[in-house]
Order: sequence, then C-alpha cells, then structure tokens
Amino acid sequence: MKKIVLIALTVLFSVKLFALDFSIKLLPGYEFATEKLFNDAGGFSVGLGVDVAPITLRERDKLYITGQFASTNFPTKDFGLQPLIDGGFGLGYTVRLMDRFAVTPEFYAGLWNYLGSDSFNTSSVSGLVFCGKVYADYYFSPSLTLSLFGGFKSFFTLPTPFLNDVQVGIGLKYSISRGLFSGNYIQIDESSVEPLFPVFYSHYTENPFGTITFVNNEENDITDVTVSILLESYMANPYTVVTIPVVERGEPFDVQIFAFLNENILGLLQPKSDSFDVTVEYSSLGNRQSVTHTLPITVLSRNSMTWEDDRRAAAFVSGKDASAQRFARQVKAVVKNDLKSSVPVNIQYAAAIFGALKAFGINYVVDPSSAFTDNVGTAAVDFLQFPYQTLVYHGGDCDDLTILNCSLLEAIGIDTAFITVPGHIFMAFDSGLSLEEGRSKVGKGYYIEAYDKIWVPVEITLSQDTFGLAWTYGAREWKKAGEDALLIPLSDAWNAYLPISVPGSDTSIDVPSREDIIKFFKEANYY
Repeated sequence: MKKIVLIALTVLFSVKLFALDFSIKLLPGYEFATEKLFNDAGGFSVGLGVDVAPITLRERDKLYITGQFASTNFPTKDFGLQPLIDGGFGLGYTVRLMDRFAVTPEFYAGLWNYLGSDSFNTSSVSGLVFCGKVYADYYFSPSLTLSLFGGFKSFFTLPTPFLNDVQVGIGLKYSISRGLFSGNYIQIDESSVEPLFPVFYSHYTENPFGTITFVNNEENDITDVTVSILLESYMANPYTVVTIPVVERGEPFDVQIFAFLNENILGLLQPKSDSFDVTVEYSSLGNRQSVTHTLPITVLSRNSMTWEDDRRAAAFVSGKDASAQRFARQVKAVVKNDLKSSVPVNIQYAAAIFGALKAFGINYVVDPSSAFTDNVGTAAVDFLQFPYQTLVYHGGDCDDLTILNCSLLEAIGIDTAFITVPGHIFMAFDSGLSLEEGRSKVGKGYYIEAYDKIWVPVEITLSQDTFGLAWTYGAREWKKAGEDALLIPLSDAWNAYLPISVPGSDTSIDVPSREDIIKFFKEANYY
C-alpha cells in the first residue's frame, strides 16, 4: 500500500529536486494600520526579498524558500513618520495557472523592531513578526515577473500585538538563474545519426542523414523554433533545417538533420571522427533563447558507399572526370574516320573504348572484402573507385569497371545505365537505334528496350576478351535474371545522387597507341 501511495504522489506532483531557481524581488506597497496609535491613512513600505526554489512540482509549480526585509514608515498622531523594520524567513508556493499567469501564497516569520526616537523621547520596541501574502503573478519573460499582492502582517508583542496591518502592493521579481545563466531547457531525448559519405555531400542538402528528438522542458509553450546544423570542418555557416511555429510545454519534437556541405569534404581519404553542433533557437514568453548541443559523427572516406540504393553508385560516374574525358575523346578521335555506315555510331564508339581499355591493360580484380555481391542491399560500407583511380590502378571489381565504362561513354555524349542482377552490377549504353529500328532486334536477345531507348548490355568484367563476347554475356545475364534484373539510367539516378569530380582526377594517363586502338576496334563483332 505504501508503494502505491508513493507512486501516486510521484506521478501527481512530478517532483524535480535541486533544479535551483535563485530570484530577487522588490516589493513596494502600502500598509493600513489597525491600531489607533497610527493615523488611519497608513504608511508606505518597501520590501526586498530573496527566493530560492529547489523543488518543482507538477512540472512547473515552484516551492521556494524566501528571505525578506521590509521597512514601513507610519505617520503617527504626535510624532510624525515612524519607521518599523522587519525581516524573516518563510515558504512560498507558486501555482502556474497559464504560461504567463500564476498565483503565489507566501508566509514568513521573523523579527521586527521600532527604533524609537530621542527627539520624541520614545524607546525602542521589538518582537516577532508574522506575515502572509498572496501574489497574482504575470510573467513578462522567463526571468521577469510583475505581481500584485495583498496580505496581513502582525508585529507581535505580549500581552497584545504592537500592530496589525493589511498590505497591498506591487512586486517585481527577477530570476537570476534564468536571466544571467543559460539553461538547457531544450533537451535531446534521443538521436540517430548516420555516417556521412563525402560523395553525397550535395545530396544532404535536401536528404536527411539522421533524426534528433528534442523535448521542450521550458515552463511554457515556445514559438518560432528554428533548428540549425553546423559541421565546422565542412560548412562555412550554420544551415537551418526546420522552422516550427509552436511547441507545447513538455512536448517532444522530431527534427530531421540536413547539411549544406562544401567540397572540402571530398579531400577526405580516410574515415574521420568529428562532431557537429545543433542549435535550437526559440521564443519563450517573448524572449529569444538559444541552446546548442554537440553530437559526434563519423565522416567516411570519399570512396565509401553502401548499397541500400543501387542508384548511389551514380555519384561516382562523371563524364566530366578529367582523366575519363581525355581518354574517351582521344579514342573517339582515333576511330572516327574508320566508322562503318552499317552499324550505329554509339555502338562503334563503345566498341572502340572497350578495345582501348583492353589495350591499356584494364583488368577485372575481385575484391573479397567489399565486393558488390557481399554488400548488395545492405548497409555494409563498400570502397568504390572513381574513374581516374581505376585507370591509374589498371583495374577494379565489377562496380569499379562499371563506373569507369559509364564515365567514358558519358564523356563523349552516350547515355549509359547500370544493370543490376542478384550479386552483380554491369552496364548498358544507348545504342542510338530508334524504337522502330531496335524492336526488330530486341527479339533476338541482344538488346534491351527500356525508358524509350534501345540499350546494349555489356559485361565489363570480360575486360580482356572481345567486345562481342562482353555484349553476348551481358545480354545472357539480363535474360537469365528475368524479373530480378534492373536497368537504371544514369540520367535518372543523377536526379537523386549528383555526379561529382574529386581532387586528383586530372591525372596524366597514357592512352594506348593509335595502332593498338585501331587493331582492337576492327576486331569488334556487332549484332
């Protein structure tokens, strides 16, 4: 039974201990004396108080300890103005009725003293003082409160009280804790932050990389809430991610986090542990407030990617890659005078580039630690090469070779696509055939009709075989996979994942000799 009562009281009062609120207050007023010793007009008083609230009840009610000092000047019938001073300690309880309104009963006890006067031959008198007041509070701001109060004060002596009076006045209370010291009133309840992939730095402007749940622990509703992000290593200025008109007291609110990152992030060659600031600005009872939280984040290397979405690899494909442009354009220039009129130009240029890569010594290299077959559809981090890297290394796995071949063809204006089948990725390119021309060939199994184009599938891992064999295998894999095969045009994938060029891509690459390019070009078979 005791446990049940304890739980009920805890839920009822929601007590928060030791969240100290330290305040000072000024209490000018007027006191009406009830004894005939004093004129009926009463006297003006000035009070000073210090309040310390260590306990919060019912989420925003305050139980506080008060210490007060007051001086009242009463006009007497024969002796003019006579001061009474008093001071003491007591308790008060603020009942917050609304965001800006509260009612506060207060009581204190202590000592009083009448100093007496040599001029009028009156002696000093002292005794106990008891005072009770009730305030009607209005919150101008979280730290400043204006009050109207009324109360009763007894200047006690034996055998009868020296004086009883009724008080009315105006109070002005200032919370030093809220006014001079910033508090964390907007707290993080939970957060989920994903690692940053430099290759998607522009993607994060409109696509979130995490979610943070905040809680409004202010004692009132907040308005005009803005949340901004700053990752100093890769951002020049904070980036505002959301604006919320109103958040009610005690309510949680979810914020998806975005970032306007700069290109400096593309220079990151190794993963890095970093941190970012999340700043919440808001208005609380008309005052602009701000709180900043710092959260950890991992920034991966520029070659990192995961395969939850196969379109992500499109960010590595760039027809503007300097090395890819130089390689593809030189090959195109070599074979342009040897083109056949009977074969679509796109197919011949694709065959020429395939043969030039063979002559260059590009090889398919299986990467057992991060192959596409292991990571497809998962959040495992893969290492993808940019086009210039595959040229420099003279090889790569299936995703690296797909990226390179697509980049080379895009560099000379030929549309390309990814083809994904279970455990593998390769490429296709636009044959240049019209739909009417291509449909008669699609039935033979060497072409794919999709997205209003006739595509040629190429198995790029057969980099040291012939273009015709790579074409045949590509068509066979597409047909074998059936409904599990997916063709993703790069032009569509780039809508979500923009292509980038990274520092170092303008690397000098020795293109194969004219003789070798022409040799492999003339060996190509077409369907």
